[in-house]
Amino acid sequence: PPLDTLEKAVVSTQSTGRHQLKEGEKIFLMGSNGFSSVLKECGVEAVGHGVHEPMDLHSFSTFQPDPTVKFVVGGFDPQLTHTKMTKAFIYVREFGAEYICTNQDLVCPLSSSRLLPGTGAVLAGLTAALGHTGKVIGKPSPIFFDIVALEHGITDKSRVLMVGDNLLTDIQFAANSGIDSAVVYTGVTKPKDVTESAVKPTYCLNSVAELL
Repeated sequence: PPLDTLEKAVVSTQSTGRHQLKEGEKIFLMGSNGFSSVLKECGVEAVGHGVHEPMDLHSFSTFQPDPTVKFVVGGFDPQLTHTKMTKAFIYVREFGAEYICTNQDLVCPLSSSRLLPGTGAVLAGLTAALGHTGKVIGKPSPIFFDIVALEHGITDKSRVLMVGDNLLTDIQFAANSGIDSAVVYTGVTKPKDVTESAVKPTYCLNSVAELL
């Protein structure tokens, strides 16, 4: 059958705002200003994003969180600091805020020759301190597939192919969601990685052009 494509993108930031948080909700955000803008469009008020001035031990001991914040949301945050992470930790551990993470990517490609630490790596300190990963909305959680399927009316999983370059998120996401997958060797994964990994794609591609 012909290859069907969707014209509208669904990203984990949008999914967090639309499906996991209610309009009028206030959250503590570890994420970019762009993420904050997406949440604002969904009627969610984000506090905590941006640059935080360093705090000393006394300041931490007297820190008073906003009692109206019910969620801590972690995404890719190039401005994450110990101060911001500690505030998030206090919100979750002491004040019962629910911790939501957009994805668990350990690395993300900046170019064909350079990788950057991804969301999962950046948030690893908070995850380790809390002792849990929180509720993962994006890959590799099947929650994300359920959201995409709902928004696009997808009912036949046999017509879905997950294409990505990361075995631990993209391809594991496909396995968790019960759909076929294709790993592309233009990003973080190389042929030897597939051979050595317990996570196996349905197909292996040198380029997405092989789909056409």
